Amino acid sequence: MMFKYELKKIFSKRMNKVLLAAVLVMTVIYSGMAIGSMSYTDADGQSHTGIDAGRLLAEDVNQWKGKLTTEKISEVINDYKTLSAKYQDEIPNTEYGKTVQSYYDIYSFVIGVLTPDSEWNEGAVYQLSDEQLQDIYTIYQDNMKKMAEEYGTTPEKRSYLENVYKKIEIPFTFEAKGSWATMTMYAQTYVLLMAVIIGFLVAGIFSGEFRPGTEDVFFATKYGRSKAIKNKIIAGIFVSTVIYWIGVGILSLISFAVMGTSGFFTLYQIDDPYSIYVMTYGEYYLLILVGGYIATMFCAALTMLVTVKMHTPNLAVCIPFFLLCMIPFIARVLPAFDAFFNLLPTVLTNILNVVRSPILFQIGPFVFRQISFLMFLYILLFIVLLPLIYRGYSRYGLRKK
Repeated sequence: MMFKYELKKIFSKRMNKVLLAAVLVMTVIYSGMAIGSMSYTDADGQSHTGIDAGRLLAEDVNQWKGKLTTEKISEVINDYKTLSAKYQDEIPNTEYGKTVQSYYDIYSFVIGVLTPDSEWNEGAVYQLSDEQLQDIYTIYQDNMKKMAEEYGTTPEKRSYLENVYKKIEIPFTFEAKGSWATMTMYAQTYVLLMAVIIGFLVAGIFSGEFRPGTEDVFFATKYGRSKAIKNKIIAGIFVSTVIYWIGVGILSLISFAVMGTSGFFTLYQIDDPYSIYVMTYGEYYLLILVGGYIATMFCAALTMLVTVKMHTPNLAVCIPFFLLCMIPFIARVLPAFDAFFNLLPTVLTNILNVVRSPILFQIGPFVFRQISFLMFLYILLFIVLLPLIYRGYSRYGLRKK
C-alpha cells in the first residue's frame, strides 16, 4: 500500500505529468529525426531521405553481405581507384549511387586499418599494391601488435590488449549497419535527456515531506522512520527504471521498425578497427543504453540524497544536468585533469566517443577497460547511496528533540 501511495504521489503531480508527456513527445521526435537522417542515393544520383531510405540503403550495401574476404576488399579498392582516376576532382553522385555507396563502409575500413594512430588519410589507399591488398589482414594484425605495445604501458596492459585483439575474428562478417550506426548517435543524446528528466522526477519524492508541519505527521506514523522511507526509495528506483526503459524501448521500436535491423551482428571494428571494445553493432547499441541507465540511476540516487540533506529539491534537480551535461564542456577546457574526468559518470553517457579511446585502468595485476570499470564503480556507488538516503531521512529532526 505504501509503495502504491508513493507512486500515486509521483504521478499525480501536474508538473510530473507534463514531464512524462514531454518524454513521450521527445521520444517520437527523436525517432523521427533518426529515421529522417538516413540518406540513400539512387543510380541517377538523386538523394532520398525519409521512411524508405534506411531499408533502401541496407539493400544496396548488402550486395557485399557475408565474409569480407581479401578478394572483396581488392575489388572495392581497385574500383574506387579507377573512379578516382577518372573523376579527379570529385566522384559524381551518379557513380556514388551506382557503386560507391554500396561499398563505402568497406573502403573506410581499409583506410582505418592503414592509419591506426593517425587521422583519416585517403592517400594511404593509393599507396597499396595488389600484393598488399591481399595481405590487408596481415597488415591489420601487425598493426594491432604495434597498438598493444604503444598503449600497453605496463606488461599487464600489453598482455591485456593482445588478448583483446585476439578476439577479433578475421575475416570480418559484413552486413549493412546504417540503422545501428544512426541509432547509436541518437540514443546517446536521448539517454542524456532522460537522465536529466528522471532526476527532476525523483527530486520531489522526499522534498514533499519537508513542507511546514508535514514532516511531523510523516515521522509520527508507525513506519515513518522505517518502512515508509524504504518505500520512497524503492518508488524512486522503480519510477526511474520503468520510465527509462519504456522510453528507450519506444525509441528503439519505432526507429528499427522503420529502418530495419540489418547489421546487428556486424563487428564494430568495421568503423574503428583498433577499438579495444570488441563487439557487434547490436551490442554497441545495448552498451550505450546500459551505460546510460547506470549513469541515470546513480544521478537519481544522488539527487534523492541531496534532497534529503538540503531539505529542498532546488539544488538537487541540477545534479544530473551538471554531472552529465556541464562536466564534458569543463573537461575540454581543462585537459590537464583528464585523469580525473575519465572517472566521472559522464563517461557512461558519452560511450560513442569513449569506445574510440584505448584507456585502461590497472589495479595491481588486474587491468580493466574504462567503460566496464566505471560501470562497476557506479553500480557500487549507487548501492552505497541507498542506505545513506535511508539513514539521512530517518534521522531527520532527531537532533532537535
